[in-house]
Parts: sequence; C-alpha cells; structure tokens
Amino acid sequence: MSHLRVLLLFLIVNCFISNVAFANKITVDGVMFKSLSVAKHAIRKGSRIYLFSGVFEQGIYLDKDDLEIIGEEGVVFDNATVDEKAALVLTGNNVLVENIECRNIQVSDKNGACIRFEGSNLTVRNLYAHDSQSGVMTSNNAGIVRIEYSKFERLGGKAAGEGFAHALYIKADELFFYKSKIISTKGEGSGIKSRSKKVVIDSSLLASMDAIDSRLVDMANYGELIIKNSVLQQGSHTSNSQLLAYGLEKNITSEFDVNRVELVNNIILFDNKKSNVLISYRLLDEMVNSGNVFIGYFNLYLQFIKNNMWYTSRKRARILPYPYIPQIDEIESLRLSINTNGISENGSGSYKNIF
Repeated sequence: MSHLRVLLLFLIVNCFISNVAFANKITVDGVMFKSLSVAKHAIRKGSRIYLFSGVFEQGIYLDKDDLEIIGEEGVVFDNATVDEKAALVLTGNNVLVENIECRNIQVSDKNGACIRFEGSNLTVRNLYAHDSQSGVMTSNNAGIVRIEYSKFERLGGKAAGEGFAHALYIKADELFFYKSKIISTKGEGSGIKSRSKKVVIDSSLLASMDAIDSRLVDMANYGELIIKNSVLQQGSHTSNSQLLAYGLEKNITSEFDVNRVELVNNIILFDNKKSNVLISYRLLDEMVNSGNVFIGYFNLYLQFIKNNMWYTSRKRARILPYPYIPQIDEIESLRLSINTNGISENGSGSYKNIF
C-alpha cells in the first residue's frame, strides 16, 4: 500500500512540475518556445503567435506588422506589463489579438492597459479585460479598430495628472464595437472614451450597474456616433448624469466633417434614482433617434420619445427589477415583448408603433 502511495505522490508532483514548466509555452509560425521573451527574436512580419493555456506574468512589446496573436482557452496575463504601459504593447500595423484574458494590469501612471496599440488597424476578438486600470488604449490615429465578442469589466479610475483611465480609450478613423460588453467601469472612468472620427456600437451591452463611472460613451472630439441594437444602462452611483457625452470637453473644436449621433433600436435603462440624462452636447449637426425603448424617468424626455417607446418603470415595461440586465442575445425578443405587453406613456404599446 505504501508503494502505491509513493507512486501516486510521484505522479502528482510530476504532473505539477510539467504544468509549471510549460505554463507559458508558445509557438511562433509553428516553432515551439518556452516563453514570450525567448520567442520574441523569431517573430517576423506576418507571424502567427499561438499562446498555450497558462498564466503569463510578463508582458511583451512587438513592433512587427500583420501579426496574429491567438490564445488557447485559459491564457491569462496577470499583473504583466512592459514599458510601464500594458501587457501587450503593439506598434505594428494590421494586428489581430484573439482569446486573451487580462487581469490586475497596473502601472505607475495608473493607465495600465491590457492592450496598448500604437500602430494602424487592430482587431480584438474574445478579449476579457477586468480588474485592471484600462482595457484597450490607442495612442495615435489607429486606423480601423474592431472589437468583437469581448468583455470589459471593473476597469477605469483616476490616472496621473488630470486624466482618468477608461475601459476603452480610442483615437481612430473608425471604432467598431460588436457583440461586446462594458460593465461596471469604476473610479469615474468612462466605458468608451473616444477621439475617433466614427464609433459604431452594435448588438452590445454597456452598463454602469453599481459602479461609480462617468459616462457609458464620451465622444470627446465630436465625430459620428452610431449605437444600434444594444442595451445601455445607467446605475445609481454614476458620477455624471449623462449616459452619453458629446463634445463636452473645454477648448475642443470640431475637426471632423460629420458630427452626428444615431440611436436606433436600443433598450435604454435609467436606473439612477437621481438625475438621468440621455445625452449632453454642445455641437450636433444631426441626431437620429428611433425605435428605442426607454425605461425609467429621464430629463427632457419630451425631446426624445417621439418615434420611440417610453416606460416610466421596469414594472410598467414588464421586465425584472434591478439588477437584471438584458443580455445581448435577448435584445430583439425583449424589445418585442416589452412593446407588446408593457404599458407605455406615449403609445398603445404595440410593437408596430415604434417604426
């Protein structure tokens, strides 16, 4: 019996050592390496970098174009930074990052990100960034930035100087945010802080919940904002009353040809027990606002409820009380249910009336 115990102990220890030894193994273009630092010399333009499941405690700086950085399920960057910026500092063009988790990313200026992108054209897919200072940041005009099937949670806070960290801080020609979530942005940061020419949020969820955030979206430099088929929720602890800010920073002038906002077919929940403001702006050439479901009291509602449906409470909308938040895959069916069964303030409640 004692021999069996010794054999079992040996197998357990050997398995543990093996897992530790290969926790950070990666391949570059099919060639195996034991760590990111060792693999870096092999990375070329167009390389495909595959990360095997494990916890990475070291970040990496990559300056090559056309990279694919793909993680196996279970790849986590934990308290891993490089250049006092981010877990992944990427300065090349046309980069794909997929299947990565980041947590506890912190740097001294309090703007530590999962991804710091300093090139042009970035696609991020299935990223989970949480409990860090920031999610994705760009420092230049980043061309086209696409974020898909990703989740950003408990990010943000006061940064060095006068600024704040945000879940996303993006300056680009276009930002596309698709089937993704930003939840519980903290420390008075915003979910999306944009200096981009165009931002499109489609089939996504942005929710304050109980966090002390600033705004769900802050279009600091004006531009074009399109939000469609999405859920927006404002909680009771938000530090600003507006869900959306448009050009509110001081000394900002319009630098884009198109300066407009389009809100179409969204569910918008006003759960703040104090003041709820849909949008504040100084300059706005056009606003398209139709097919939305507003739930809860909000300021200046008479300006916004035309071509939309308004319900003064979750109860009248026939949905569950807070903290229930609709999920992305139920947006369309829930809109139909609300407008069929709910008791609206500005119509019969029939679904056909919102079009």
